[in-house]
Formats: sequence, structure tokens, C-alpha cells
Amino acid sequence: MKIAFAALALVLCASAPAFAADKVLEHHVAQMKTGDLEAVLYDYAPNAVVVTPAGMISPSGVFIGKDTRKLFSVLTNKENLPGNKTMQVTYESLAPDTTLMRWVQYKGTPKQMSGYDVFVIRGGKIVFQTVTIDPAKK
Repeated sequence: MKIAFAALALVLCASAPAFAADKVLEHHVAQMKTGDLEAVLYDYAPNAVVVTPAGMISPSGVFIGKDTRKLFSVLTNKENLPGNKTMQVTYESLAPDTTLMRWVQYKGTPKQMSGYDVFVIRGGKIVFQTVTIDPAKK
């Protein structure tokens, strides 16, 4: 009986980070859809690193710590909000603290845009994120 309880405890503890990551990402996407900059930033650790395609918003595409505000102030602005509102996502856990999020905006329209982000989440905060945008279909 003790072995079964210990095994159950290990399973629950192992799955806890993935569950917490899902909650963080659900909150993140919901706030992106509303354009609430402060709520989006709340999901990030103070020293978070976000890597986007170079030239998308900055020449290097790398945002560290307070610089993430620059990135998300653009991504949550009025021009980008319509795309955010249409965003559909799926998640795939890659490791206890690492999640792949596939996303699509404007699905089924000429404006369709898709890609994927990889998130590392520790202590309930995003500490690292990469953003990859799929090439436009011609």
C-alpha cells in the first residue's frame, strides 16, 4: 500500500509542472486576446528572455527582462489585436517545464498566419520563449 501511495505521489508531482504551465499559457493567450499589456507581462519572470524573428520588432529579435514590455506593447496594440482575438492554439508538453504552443490567426482567410512558440515555465512564470512564424503560403 505504501508503494502504491508513493507511486501515485510521484505521478502527481511529475504532472504538476505541466498543469501549472498549461494554466500560465491559458492566461497568457487570454490576455493577448484582450490586449491587456500589464496582464500579459505578469506572466513573465523579471529576467525572462523572449526570442522573435530578427527584424520583426527589433533588429536582433531578442528581448530580455524589461525589454519584453517593448515587444508586447506592439503585439497587444490596436493593430495586432484583431489577429490576437482570432488566435487558436494547441499545446504539447515537451518536458515538465517546456511546452510547445502551435498557433494560427485568421484561420481559413487570406490573412491566415501561423507558427509556434516554445515556452519554458518555472515557478509559475515564463522564463524563456521563442517565437517562430511559418513562411507565408504563396
